[in-house]
Amino acid sequence: MKIGLSCSDYTWPRLGHETVMSVISDLGFQAVDIGIFNTQTHVTVPAVLDDPQLAAERTIGAAREAGLAVADVFLTSDTTLERLSPTSLYKGDWEHLQRIFSAVIEFTKIVGSSGITLLPGVVEPGTSHETALQISAERLSVLANMAAKENLATSVEPHVGSIIEDPESTLKLLELCPELTITLDPSHFGFLNCSVDAILPLIARTRHVQVRPAGSGVMQTRLLDNQLDLDLLVSALCKSNYVGWIASEFVWMEKWGCDRVDNTTESFFLRGYLQQLLAKHERQGSN
Repeated sequence: MKIGLSCSDYTWPRLGHETVMSVISDLGFQAVDIGIFNTQTHVTVPAVLDDPQLAAERTIGAAREAGLAVADVFLTSDTTLERLSPTSLYKGDWEHLQRIFSAVIEFTKIVGSSGITLLPGVVEPGTSHETALQISAERLSVLANMAAKENLATSVEPHVGSIIEDPESTLKLLELCPELTITLDPSHFGFLNCSVDAILPLIARTRHVQVRPAGSGVMQTRLLDNQLDLDLLVSALCKSNYVGWIASEFVWMEKWGCDRVDNTTESFFLRGYLQQLLAKHERQGSN
C-alpha cells in the first residue's frame, strides 16, 4: 500500500460501533480511524484503562467484520483541552496521562494501527508560549519513547487553540521533540487563513493525514464549498513518497457549526474526490 483512504468512526457518534463500521465500508473506505475521546466516542478512555485487551478485541472484531483495517488511534484523554494534556499543570494529570497512554499503546498494538495521535496541549494561564512548547516537547518525548518500545509511532495534531496553531510553531515543536511526528489536518490551518502551500514543509514529518472540506473561518463544510487546495496536498504527498492513510474526518458537534453537514453524503463525495486525486497524481508520478 502507498496511500490508502480511511474514515473516522467518530463521524457518526449516535450510531452503534458495528453500524458505523458497516457505513464506512459501504462508503468505499479501506480502513477506520478509531477515536478515544474520553467518554464521548464508541471506545472510551475508561474502557481502555479498565481492560485494553477486551476493548481492542471488540474494536478489531467489528472492523474485521466490515472488512476494514485500523489506520489510526486518536486519543483525547479529557473533555477539555487543558486537562490530561501534555501541557497540563494540574496536580496528577501528567502521571494519569502516562497511565492512559500506556493502556492505549496496548490497545493500539492489538488493533494493528501503526501509531497513536494525540493533542499537543495549550498555553496554560501564567505560562509563556515558549515554556508551553518546552513542557509539551519534554512530555511528548517520554510518550513517544514509550510507544517506540512497542514499535508504534506517536504524532500530534496541530489545531486551533493549541500551542501549534501555525506551521512555524509546529516545526518548532518537532525540532524540540525529534521522536515526534504529525497528524496533518489542513482544516485547522485553513480555518486560520493558512494556505495548503504554507503547510507543505510539515509533510516530511507527517505520519497520518486527516481531511475535511474547510476554509477561512470555516472548519467544516460541503465538498462543493471547499476552499482548501486538496489537489496540491495530495500532489505533495505523492511526490514526497508518503506511505500511509488519508482519513476523511467529518465530525458532528455544535462547535464551529460542524453540525450543519450531511456527514454520510459528504464522506462519500470526499472519498470519491480523494480517490480521483490519488489516481491522477500516482499516474503522473509513474510517467
